[in-house]
Amino acid sequence: MKKFFNNLRFRSKIIWLFGIMFFFTTAISGLSYYRYASNDIEENFKVGAEDVLAQIVDTLGLRLGVINQRAKGMLTNYTFVVTFSDYLNNPNDINLVKALGTIPDFMRDFETGEGLIHSTYIYTDKGSFDNYVRMRNWEFDFKESVFYKSYQESGGGAIRWFPVWKDEIFQDNDQVIPCVWQFSVQGYVGMEYLVIQLKKTELERLLEGKYEFFDKILILDETGNIMTGSPDMDQAELMKLSEAREEGSNVITSDYQYEGDSYLVTYERLKENGWQIYGLKSRQSLLGSLNILRNTIFEIMGVIFLIGVTVILLLSHQMTDSLRRLEKRMSCVEKGDLGVRFFYPYKDEVGSLAKSFNYMIGEIQSLVRKQGETIEELKRERDYVAEVQKQKRKAELNALQAQINPHFLYNTLNAITWQAADQGAEEISILSNSLGKFFRIGLSKGAEVISLGEELEHVTSYLEIQSIRYHSRFSYEIHVNDRCLDFRMIKLVLQPLAENSIYHGIKEKQGAGIIRISVSEEGAGKETVAELAVWDNGAGIPEEKLAFINETLKKGGTDCEAGYGIYNVNERIRLFYGKDYGLHYESSFGHWTKAVLRIPAMPGEVE
Repeated sequence: MKKFFNNLRFRSKIIWLFGIMFFFTTAISGLSYYRYASNDIEENFKVGAEDVLAQIVDTLGLRLGVINQRAKGMLTNYTFVVTFSDYLNNPNDINLVKALGTIPDFMRDFETGEGLIHSTYIYTDKGSFDNYVRMRNWEFDFKESVFYKSYQESGGGAIRWFPVWKDEIFQDNDQVIPCVWQFSVQGYVGMEYLVIQLKKTELERLLEGKYEFFDKILILDETGNIMTGSPDMDQAELMKLSEAREEGSNVITSDYQYEGDSYLVTYERLKENGWQIYGLKSRQSLLGSLNILRNTIFEIMGVIFLIGVTVILLLSHQMTDSLRRLEKRMSCVEKGDLGVRFFYPYKDEVGSLAKSFNYMIGEIQSLVRKQGETIEELKRERDYVAEVQKQKRKAELNALQAQINPHFLYNTLNAITWQAADQGAEEISILSNSLGKFFRIGLSKGAEVISLGEELEHVTSYLEIQSIRYHSRFSYEIHVNDRCLDFRMIKLVLQPLAENSIYHGIKEKQGAGIIRISVSEEGAGKETVAELAVWDNGAGIPEEKLAFINETLKKGGTDCEAGYGIYNVNERIRLFYGKDYGLHYESSFGHWTKAVLRIPAMPGEVE
């Protein structure tokens, strides 16, 4: 896309840039206003939604509160209680007749004047009662109902609300909302139950007037069962939204999706029975009045865009016409015509370009004349450089011929060894012999991988030289199983560790020291690991410095101040064998230090 834009002609770029600028300026302004208007409508809805839902809660709370008070009044009425007590404690025919006359009257009075009550029913272990208004379903067994089982399975709560069900107590099969009161009568051992069933249709009628404000209203009980409203709504999602709402606000500003539309949700809770009331308003219906505004904005954007494009076309033609003529002159120069010139009467940017163009053509003509002279000079310079390179190669050959042959060094050290032995200079003989072995194994004919035996021979030569130098300051021991001597490994890794033991351990401590080199194996088969340890009883390493060294070695870093040798050894091992292998230190400050190398145990040849 960038390449395409850069390849456009200047006039096209102006049209595109100004067109995009006009479009986005208009679009951003219009959409910002649209956004402001929609936010304002939503804020007004939130305020009104809370008020309307609060009115619903107040109305339902008042109606349910009245029912609650009337139920308490009936159950505590002296005549009601005495009649009930006489019957339950002495259920003879006389008391039964009194109960069948008095209790239904109280139940009819309880239902009178409250349209929300559908029916009432009282159950006792001595019989059940109703108000004789509705036809009883005599097959209904209270002890087998969900009401009785609820009290038996869990204690607590004398008053319990249940989900909507089809009335099984009476034969009309209406949709009702049951509320069960558990109560007792003084002087009688046992529990009685009052079932108050509310009309679902009456509850829906109370909400009808609120649908002018809300699109949908949903009432759930405490466990999430739908009491009234659309049964196909995801009530679990609504309950999650109410739990996650901002504290102090009953408007849930998240987008609840239902039937392909986005809804604003308002929430309230009924204290009397824990019902959850949700009011839902579709964003599409809420913001529908803004569709005309949105279409008007699009029309204005189109008109402004067309006007802008027309103005831009006129301006771009005026601005780019002189550039187009300059481009034609440049095309002539490309074809080799250096006699063309571009004349422009004004002193704007194009005039500066015209002046630069004419000056450039003049300079090109001057340079072409000098080109012939420069070619001859370059030929002479080329011949001179070729001669210098020839002399340089001869000097390099002479320098290579002057290098010392390593075999000459070995032969010379061997001659010194034999001469010193003949003359009884044993230390000189040992030194020269050890130095010869040291250089021989160090060079190894250019090989990078040697046997463990050769590596131990190399470090032994170094320790022999140092033991003669320091006399009785230290001694050394090497412990290795013979079958490990054929292990293949990269060379020159033990000598830097032995050198560290001398210079940073034994040399820093009073008295004689000792260096022990040992080799051990871990694992089996191809996963066998060889551990090469260099131990000394020197000054040891402080705890903080030891931790720093091991951390640096683990990361594969280098710390020149702490010594380059051990980090070089560690990095060579990690590069050759992998990051699972390498070097680490163990130490007791003032007592001992141990350097441990972990490498794979590889017998035979190694690529």
